[in-house]
Amino acid sequence: MSRAHRRALAVLPAGALAALLLTGCGSHGHAAGSPGSPGSTSPAPAASDVAHMQKLLDDADSAAAAADSDAAADK
Repeated sequence: MSRAHRRALAVLPAGALAALLLTGCGSHGHAAGSPGSPGSTSPAPAASDVAHMQKLLDDADSAAAAADSDAAADK
């Protein structure tokens, strides 16, 4: 396995974790298929949490781009 493949595989868990955290890991407190009660809202994430998640996503994107570049150079 090349260095680029190992790097790309290392980025996948970080990207998956960031995606799960940004989506809020699904809906909580609602039965499957039932809409929320009228007037109910989900709490908004703190601005610092959003900024931290955005940084993680940006870092993952950067690492993926570097892995793609390395893979293209290895061909």
